[in-house]
Order: sequence, then structure tokens, then C-alpha cells
Amino acid sequence: MTVIFGIAAVLAFGGALGVVLSQRTLYSALSLVLNMVSLAVLFLLLDAQFVAAVQIIVYAGAVMVLFVFIIALLSPGAEERVRPLELRMLFGGVLAAVFTVVIGRLALNGITVTNNGHFHGALGPFSPSLVDAHGQVQTLGEQLFTTYLLPFEVTSLLLLVAAVGAVYLSKHRRVSS
Repeated sequence: MTVIFGIAAVLAFGGALGVVLSQRTLYSALSLVLNMVSLAVLFLLLDAQFVAAVQIIVYAGAVMVLFVFIIALLSPGAEERVRPLELRMLFGGVLAAVFTVVIGRLALNGITVTNNGHFHGALGPFSPSLVDAHGQVQTLGEQLFTTYLLPFEVTSLLLLVAAVGAVYLSKHRRVSS
């Protein structure tokens, strides 16, 4: 298990770096697919089978196909190349380092597991016993379609608007050129 976790973590990190560092949008999108599949493997290792399946089917599948179609419609060779030593890249690197340190501190000081399997730290409203009692899919579905219904629907609307906008921009460029 530790070897699989290590491989998936390295692939997820490499995919994330590929998204940020690649100068071609299509390669960035493919690196994002690698990142999402690696995250699905990590979810499987955490016994979150439903989330892993959703990660692959929805995100690595449907959303990334949409992204690749949008990139293809907008002619990826036409974008401006980023110079490697710009101020925004330095700012992004510093911000990424700070974010990494904060996430690392939270991971080290956050939820811990004792030798007998009990959790300590901020668990939130869903303890492992509550999730085991109701089931992982039922708990997730109940929260998704009650508490988080508005953000869920806004996200789907945002993806629809992005797709329609990309098609519009693609047709508008063809007519004028």
C-alpha cells in the first residue's frame, strides 16, 4: 500500500507541476488528467470508492474532454508564450511555496490517528462512525443535494457557459478571419 501511495503521490505532484509549468495548453490539460487519475488512486487507498469513481468518470472523463475540445476550438498554437523569468512567475512560485507550507502544517498538526484507531483533531460534523452508520454514498449524496445544492448547480452552469463561450469565440474568429 505504501508503494502504491508513493507512486500515486509522485504522479499527482508531477501532473500538478505539468499543469502549471507547461507552456502548451493541451499538455497542461493532459497533465491535469494525470493528476486527477492519480488523485482517484489516492481516494481508493482511503476507502473512498465512490469519490474515486466520480473523480475518474466526471472530472478525468467528461470535464477534461470538454476542456480539450475547448482548447482545440480556440487553436492552441495562437496563445502568447510566457517568458520564464517574469514577475508573475516569481510571485506564483512564492505563493505556491507558502501554500505548500500551510497545507503541510495542517497535515502534520491536523487530524491524527492513535495506535488504537481513534481520531484526534478537527473531524467536523462527520465522524468515521457516523459515515459507517449511514454509508459513504448516502452521506455524500445527502450533503450534496441538500446543503451544497446551490454550489453544485452553479458549477454545472459555469461549465455550460464556458463551453458556449468557447464555441461562440471559435465561430466568431472563423467569420472575421
